[in-house]
Amino acid sequence: MSSLDRAEARLENLEAIEPLLGSLRVLSLSTMQMALNRQQSLKEYKGRFLEIARLLRSKQKPLKGKKAPKADLEQDIVDDAWDDVQDDDLTIVDGSKPKKRILAVIGSSRGICGQYNKQLAHQTARLLEKETAGEGEIEVLAFGLRLQNAMRMEAVDFTPGPALFQGSLPDYERVSKLMRSWEAGLSAGKLASVSLLSFKRLGTRNVYKPKLSQLLPDSGHLLDELESQEELFPEPIIEGDPLEILGRIENHLNAIRLYDLILDAISAENLYRYRLLEEAKENTESLVDELSIALQIERRKAITQQMQQLSVASGMLAER
Repeated sequence: MSSLDRAEARLENLEAIEPLLGSLRVLSLSTMQMALNRQQSLKEYKGRFLEIARLLRSKQKPLKGKKAPKADLEQDIVDDAWDDVQDDDLTIVDGSKPKKRILAVIGSSRGICGQYNKQLAHQTARLLEKETAGEGEIEVLAFGLRLQNAMRMEAVDFTPGPALFQGSLPDYERVSKLMRSWEAGLSAGKLASVSLLSFKRLGTRNVYKPKLSQLLPDSGHLLDELESQEELFPEPIIEGDPLEILGRIENHLNAIRLYDLILDAISAENLYRYRLLEEAKENTESLVDELSIALQIERRKAITQQMQQLSVASGMLAER
C-alpha cells in the first residue's frame, strides 16, 4: 500500500469516528443534565418533607439530654493539593464496639471515564489501611462493574453491590430498599455505621471530588436541616402519632440523601466522560487537518510524477 493509500484510509477512519464521538459527547452531557435536573426536583421534594417534619417535631415532647454538637460528617480523602484533611482524620466512625461497618463505594459500570474508578479504588485502599481491626470489621460494597475491576487491581476485598440503576439514573425504590436494610441492621445491632465514598459536587461549580459521607447513624444532619425550615402557614392537620409519622419521614429522608449522593456521582462520571470525549474530538479534528494536508501533498506528488512520465513518453522531456 502506497503512502497515499495509507493516508486516505486513515482519513476515512477518522471521518467515520467523528460522528460517533459527537454522539457520545451529547449523550454524556444529556445524562449529566438529567441528573442535575433530578437533583433540583429532589431538593423541592425533600423540602416538603422537611416542612412537615419540623412541624411534627414541634408537636412532640422535648427529648431528655442536650443536642450533640454538629459533627463533620464528610471527610475529603483526595490525596493531592486540594485535600486539607490530615491522615489521622481518615476514620469512618468512632465506634467502641467491634460491629461490622459498611463502606459503600459508588463507581461506574461504563467506560470512557478516565481515572474516575481508579481514584475511588485507590482512596478505598488508602482508607482501609488507616482503619484498625479493633474498631470492627469493614465490609466494602462496590457499585459498578468498572469500579469492581479497579478494586481488584488495588487488591481490595469487596462485595459487589446490588443493582441500583434503571437506565442512566438510579431507581428510587431500589435505593430506598437498600437504605431500609441498612437501617434494620443498625437497629438490630448488627451494623455500627454506614458510610459512602463517592464523587461529590463542591459548591455551585462543576468540580467533583471523592468525599466520604456518613449515612448512618445520623449525627444531627437531619436536625440541622429541620432548624433551617420556615414554619408552615396555615398549619396542616395532623392525624396519628407525630412521633411515629416523624420516624417514617426520617427514614424516607435518609433514602433521599443516599439518592442525592448517587445523582452527584452520576453527574461527576458523565462530566469526566464528556471532558475526555471533548479532548478526543479536538485531537481527531487536529489529525484530520494534518492528514488532509498530507494527502494534498501526496496527491500533488502523484500528479507531478504522472505529468513527468507523460512528458517523457511524448518526447517532450529527456528520460533521466
